[in-house]
Amino acid sequence: MKVKRRKRAAAFFTPISIAKYVKMHAASNPGTNTAELSETLRRLLEAQAAGERCQCGEPIWVIGSAQVGLACFTCITGEAVPDNDYEVVAER
Repeated sequence: MKVKRRKRAAAFFTPISIAKYVKMHAASNPGTNTAELSETLRRLLEAQAAGERCQCGEPIWVIGSAQVGLACFTCITGEAVPDNDYEVVAER
C-alpha cells in the first residue's frame, strides 16, 4: 500500500526572523548563548535551503533542529502539522 505523504508543512508555520526568534528564546531561556544560537539557526536555514531532509524524508524544521538535531516538525513533536508554531525565515 502506497503511503500518501503530507504536503510540506511550512505553509502552517508562523514566520519569524532569526534575530526576533533568538530574542524571544533568550527571554524564556536565560543563559542562552545568543551568538551560538544565531549561528546554529543560520547554518540550519542554509541546510534547509540546500534541501536537507529528516530521516523520514520531510524537510527539516530549523527551530526544532537547533535543539534536537536534524529532523522535521512531525518527527520532533509527534504532531502532524504545525499550528502556528514558529519557523525562521531568511532575512531579506
